[in-house]
Amino acid sequence: MRFYKIKALFKLGIEDLSKNMNVFIYVLMPLGFAFLYSNIGEGSKESLFSLCVLLNIAMVPVALMGTIIAEEKEKNTLRTLMLNDVKGFEILFAKAFICMLFVFVNDILIYFVFQLPMASFLLYQGVTLLVGIAVIFFGAFVGLMAKNQMSAGLLSLPFMFLLMAPMFIMLFKNDIASKISSFLPTDAMMTILAKISQNEMTLSSVGMPFVVVIAWFILSFLLFNVAYKKMGVDN
Repeated sequence: MRFYKIKALFKLGIEDLSKNMNVFIYVLMPLGFAFLYSNIGEGSKESLFSLCVLLNIAMVPVALMGTIIAEEKEKNTLRTLMLNDVKGFEILFAKAFICMLFVFVNDILIYFVFQLPMASFLLYQGVTLLVGIAVIFFGAFVGLMAKNQMSAGLLSLPFMFLLMAPMFIMLFKNDIASKISSFLPTDAMMTILAKISQNEMTLSSVGMPFVVVIAWFILSFLLFNVAYKKMGVDN
């Protein structure tokens, strides 16, 4: 992997993104909910923080990543890059760094909006960043499957709703739904964050949630890899 090419692609991606302000709705929405919940939300600050971070993880890595990749395809930039000795994973890493930068900044801002204790700052950020990385390949998969930016937005919706499922399941408190939800990376993230806030984080209490996150990382990576090989150039 050639990091000088990733650096060049990163700079190019930032420049292109600055010309397409529509994509920032995915970035600003979780932050907007954080300000809303911090003023009128009911429940502990830690729980409300988890909900806003869930929105951030469900929207930014999937929708933003998908839109960026689809835009490159729409302009035929992706085809040109791949035909000029730029490897798929170099493109992916450059775009992923851009998306994860927004995820990371959002997580930090949301943390300070809720004024959570700095003693847990690194743990919270480490967990949310890990989950963001685990799902970001889904965004790349969506981008490769989409014909254009509009279709990328539509294709990303099922993935976003799936990742947001723990938020809705909490309202209904259904045992079967909760059990199914426990296999989602966002549910695993909320479980780990809850253990951190309760000072109950042990290997036994968060071991399975971490396994779930790693499993989703592998699944999303495989989906992207298959889509890239089958559709990356010819479609």
